[in-house]
Amino acid sequence: MVETAFSPGLPQLLARLREQRLIYVGEVHDRNADHRLQLAVLQALPPERVALGVEWFQARFQPVLDDYVTGRIDEAEMLRRTGYFTRWRFDYRLYRPIIRYAREHHIPIIALNASRELTDAIRARGIAGLPPGLRDELPESYDFGDREYDRILRGVFLRHDRQSHEFPRFREVQLTWDESMAQCIAGYLKDHPERQMVVMAGRGHVVARHGIPDRVTRRSGIRGVVVVRPVDDEPPRGQADYLVFSEEQPLSPRGLIGALLDIADGRVVIEGFTPDSAGRTAGLRTGDRIVAIDGREVTDYTAFKLGMLGLRPGARLRLVVLRQDVDGEMLRHEVDVMLKAPRDKGSHP
Repeated sequence: MVETAFSPGLPQLLARLREQRLIYVGEVHDRNADHRLQLAVLQALPPERVALGVEWFQARFQPVLDDYVTGRIDEAEMLRRTGYFTRWRFDYRLYRPIIRYAREHHIPIIALNASRELTDAIRARGIAGLPPGLRDELPESYDFGDREYDRILRGVFLRHDRQSHEFPRFREVQLTWDESMAQCIAGYLKDHPERQMVVMAGRGHVVARHGIPDRVTRRSGIRGVVVVRPVDDEPPRGQADYLVFSEEQPLSPRGLIGALLDIADGRVVIEGFTPDSAGRTAGLRTGDRIVAIDGREVTDYTAFKLGMLGLRPGARLRLVVLRQDVDGEMLRHEVDVMLKAPRDKGSHP
């Protein structure tokens, strides 16, 4: 079934989705149109009986999301305690409208992802080599028998020019992500029979059902439906229950300082500069510690990222930095910076 987005076809699709217990809406993480589709699906469902399951947060931080949705903490504290800017890292402007909508309408946000600590350890040691504490985080069961899943994974693996002997651990990491998210979804649906769930995750985890969907079905018997926007390099047949066609609408360019950043003692430290850096031109130096942006204190990396959020090229900032003088004393300096546009996708704040 193919639907046309943002035309008479989309309302019809959204009406059909209201009858579904489980809806997967895949994303390419940095494509704004995918997230606009996700928000449209969420807004079409009754908020009092829907839950939002997301790949963007790791399951160990579920209590933090609960505190955020119920209003016990604010957005900055939620981002800080979940480690969003160091663990997920994608432009928060893409996800903010969805997360804020869920909070405003008291929709539970369910953190689905395996922890980075777990997947990093599997990448380094394999599942068999995990210490007891991390073994406790493993999903209860794995399906290693899906040959089509393996074929798809091997294609992804080979595109990254890796050594063939590394594939088994690559596969274990991918399976841990998919099985962990599937276990969270199935468990939530079992414990909350009154709610339907929208799952938002990378399209590789949901298309053709080999990632999360089949593993949820194995655990719960619930099939669910998959909704995605098509991409040029994938054949549409068999990818999803519904394809939604819409034009990409990129976010406006971010204004950048052009600095390479590090974290030292919780503070944001400049460790270098990109070519043609606005910050270096304005007088920033390697080793400067950023402590304020336009009068707002910068206590950590989250505060820095939120201070920069939404600023465009051409915006002027007054940064306060701590800089060590020749006698070793840390002195405060004010530096006015006019932000520049990104040079490419690899540009830094």
